[in-house]
Amino acid sequence: MLLSKFPDDNIKAIDVKDKVVLHDTNNAMITIKKRLLYWKDLTGRDSLTSIYDGKTFEAIKKFQMRHGLAADGVIGKGTVNALNFSKTKRKNQIIANIERWRWYADTLAENYFIINIPDYSLNVVENKDTTIVRKIVVGTISRKTPILTSTLTTVVLNPTWTVPPTILKEDIVPAMKRNRNYLKNKNITIYDKDNSIVDPSDWNENSPGRYRYVQSPGNHNSLGLMKILFPNNHSVYLHDTNHRGLFGRSNRSLSSGCIRVESPLELAQHILDSNKWSKEKIDSIIVTKKTTNARIAKKYAIYQWYWTAWSNDNSLEFRDDIYNLDADLYAKLRN
Repeated sequence: MLLSKFPDDNIKAIDVKDKVVLHDTNNAMITIKKRLLYWKDLTGRDSLTSIYDGKTFEAIKKFQMRHGLAADGVIGKGTVNALNFSKTKRKNQIIANIERWRWYADTLAENYFIINIPDYSLNVVENKDTTIVRKIVVGTISRKTPILTSTLTTVVLNPTWTVPPTILKEDIVPAMKRNRNYLKNKNITIYDKDNSIVDPSDWNENSPGRYRYVQSPGNHNSLGLMKILFPNNHSVYLHDTNHRGLFGRSNRSLSSGCIRVESPLELAQHILDSNKWSKEKIDSIIVTKKTTNARIAKKYAIYQWYWTAWSNDNSLEFRDDIYNLDADLYAKLRN
């Protein structure tokens, strides 16, 4: 589906104050139906009434799927925002994404992880075949997941977590000033420069950077039960999480920069040598809560990229520009 085939649109903006659900009557439905007809999610003739009927319900779900939204048919803020994008804004978005393709090599590795940050998705591709698809959680706009290319090296089972400087400054220190037992309640141990344990009551809040803060392994650990390492200059990695309910959300820009992965132990088993790392062996190590490193013998590249527009089966797909990169890139191309 080429955007150039769409006529210029002069449909007014949709203004919906409350969510609209199936069988509701709402004056905005007429404009919503016009938008759906314009983008061809709704087809055929329509009487353009203000009733949210079954045919429009199915069209909304199709539209939501194309835009990475929860395909529940409920017309809320996210769906209205996507519907209000004009043809011109979508055209600019596509141009920005075409420019991104020019930045990368034409050929990809034989085996690779490809992460689309705005799509909150991870795909494992081996010999041109997609073998695993996972939901992911990525960084917030203030703690962005970086765009990078690297190679996977190690799976760490039962990882410890050392608090990074940004989280220490913005999260840990304020919490510790309010409650000295904050870290103790999260199984985080404070170490001084001599590697000696520091009691929270002796912690110097005026020099928090002089200490190291390490969370012990286990289900409570912020990294969950596993992490996957790859060389990069951003101190990021893939990992499990102790907040697995987040994968049920459609907006998953929630982390501090690293990528949280759904069902990570199955992913680890898939990429490790099955003769040395069976499911039973991995499970037995997890029970011990002992940190164990496993080298990834098979070579996997990892591509953390940023795509908000693409074509799939002759259908245009769009995602929220969660880091506000599209407009900036388009402006630079025009200057």
